[in-house]
Amino acid sequence: MTEKKSGVEKEKLSFEMKDAEKGFIILSLIGELDMWSLPQAKERVSELIGQGKVKLVLDLEKMNYIDSSGLGFFIGTLKKLKDAGGELMLVNLNAYIFHIFKLIQLQHIIPTYDTLEEAAKHF
Repeated sequence: MTEKKSGVEKEKLSFEMKDAEKGFIILSLIGELDMWSLPQAKERVSELIGQGKVKLVLDLEKMNYIDSSGLGFFIGTLKKLKDAGGELMLVNLNAYIFHIFKLIQLQHIIPTYDTLEEAAKHF
């Protein structure tokens, strides 16, 4: 999903991916996770699961907005990964995102870490 800003098309949500230790994949979510960008995020996770990459660390450092459908994405992703024998961890939640997670107690359902280095200790 793209939006126009100052005559230039801009992605609402983009991704960066890299391999980590012990078979984990780090997927950075950059931008906004909302009802319009949700299909793109779901598709990316489904592609990874289809490739057998079911140990996933979502890096949220560059995510600047999330709505309720975006929160549902994390629960759905956790379920899909667990069903496939995988795991999900979240890292680098900024204050805004962490506050929302705390409101609904999501950090008690999905492991969250301040840094990739801290998460790596739990691989």
